Amino acid sequence: METLSPGQIYLADQRVLEENNIYRRYRSFNQDRAAFGYLFVFNDDLLAAGKSVTLTIEEDCYFVVIPVTGEVLVDGINIDVGEVVVRFARIGQIIELRNPYDTDWINFLYLQIKADHMPEQVNYQFRFDLETSPDKLIDITCSTLPFALQIGMFAGRNEALYQIKENFTLLYAFVIAGAFELQGRLLHERDGLALWGLTEADLEALSNNAVVLLLEMEA
Repeated sequence: METLSPGQIYLADQRVLEENNIYRRYRSFNQDRAAFGYLFVFNDDLLAAGKSVTLTIEEDCYFVVIPVTGEVLVDGINIDVGEVVVRFARIGQIIELRNPYDTDWINFLYLQIKADHMPEQVNYQFRFDLETSPDKLIDITCSTLPFALQIGMFAGRNEALYQIKENFTLLYAFVIAGAFELQGRLLHERDGLALWGLTEADLEALSNNAVVLLLEMEA
């Protein structure tokens, strides 16, 4: 019988919902679900047409924005689907996220990862194409960061074996679309999974066009 590595599932329907006429925000981490390692914010945001939100950084961190549907303006810089932006922000810094569309809501993921020290400069914008690289994980960050992000779109029943990098010990997975079995756990759309104490992770898509995001980091 396969031995499961230690882990915790963050079910989509157990996230905290904040909403008003401007946005709907689903927070994976809250007073009942503590942060995982250096990852202390993982939000799934919907932003109304023509609206913006401002976020005040409460702790030195890297922040990550990944559009899921539509474009988002990050401090005036356009980020489209198939792109990810990674920046370093100091405590007290204010970030503006804006929906440039006149009629449509947009959806994006917003992450904050604690920083132990201030790097010289971090302002990365990465592009990727899930359609032309199916059934494999795409690295969407660079090796100079203290964490690694990968994303992949898989057809049903296709598998991947993910090797954890030597200097990382924590893995957080988030299902953007579809369903997966990941390291013996069943994950549906917008479920998250924290894993530790492993050197590799196996995943299998259980639906077509299933999309998963993986974050590796130090403990």
